[in-house]
Amino acid sequence: MTLELRRRSLRLSRPLVTAHGPLEWREGFELVVSADGRVGRGEAFPLEAFGTESLVATEAALRGLALDLVDSVEAITEQLAPLSSTPAARFGAECALLEWLAQRRAVPVAALFGAPRPVVPVNALIEGADAEALAAAARQAVSQGFKTLKLKVGARSVAVDAQRLLAVRQAVGPAIALRIDANGGWSEGVARSTLRGLESLGLELCEQPVSPADVEGLRRVAAAVPVPVAADEVLSDRTRWARVLDADPKPAAQVLVLKPAVLGGLLPALELARTASARGVPSYVTTLMDGPIARAAATHLAAALPPSPYAHGLSTVELFSDVAPDAFTPRSGAIELPASPGWGV
Repeated sequence: MTLELRRRSLRLSRPLVTAHGPLEWREGFELVVSADGRVGRGEAFPLEAFGTESLVATEAALRGLALDLVDSVEAITEQLAPLSSTPAARFGAECALLEWLAQRRAVPVAALFGAPRPVVPVNALIEGADAEALAAAARQAVSQGFKTLKLKVGARSVAVDAQRLLAVRQAVGPAIALRIDANGGWSEGVARSTLRGLESLGLELCEQPVSPADVEGLRRVAAAVPVPVAADEVLSDRTRWARVLDADPKPAAQVLVLKPAVLGGLLPALELARTASARGVPSYVTTLMDGPIARAAATHLAAALPPSPYAHGLSTVELFSDVAPDAFTPRSGAIELPASPGWGV
């Protein structure tokens, strides 16, 4: 089995402002594994600020990887053990091997995990230079059929964030779900006061309000505010998973956000989701602002998760310049999973 790496660059149509700073470019690799006349594809686009290894470490890990033919999902897990410390690299290699195995069995990748749901609801990630532009982006997303909107917060002052959120709520009305993502940019005190102050906006949830390293701070915020809290970057360290889900007295978050590129692949993410679901904590999937193959893979994961009421963060490839629509481009706020073997893209 051969592995080929192809360097890729993706440019956002406009910078995405996050608590870690503006995101303008994504750099990474497309992976292609080949054997027995079949191919499998994956992508590895690391993002250190969000919990992965560096691009240099990704490339080194992948170029040092030796692959044998695989005949099961378990065999894939065994082969990728050397990549445990490089989650973006592991995600890319796992995706390529999963598609190769699915092609061999003539099934969609999601079928390797069980009986997938055919339709995956997704949110729209909206951005705007000011409150007026943000409200216009929100109205456009709703007109396209999105019922859940996501906004980044934490890079601006709390007052500016509140003004922007109010403009969006007024623009789309009370029936549209609004979720916010602080990317760990607030202190515990700021998170408490801000989320209490935003209660009247009827937010669906807030992703990662405090530092990923502060599991107990996250737990205290989740217990103290009227807005449901979702664990995101805190999950980048596998040793924290059990602490986040520890129900003494309650889990550190009411929802989990699964980024396969940060968690090391679809299989670890699925394992975490099933464990969390058994403890009453639902999950949803988001990309790491990576490319079309990674988005397709994340959608297959979303289709196989335990039932959850939350839309998934998969309408992200559309934010890049010069990336053509594909079978995973959302329509009416959802993605229909292709029935063809492999990823379907």
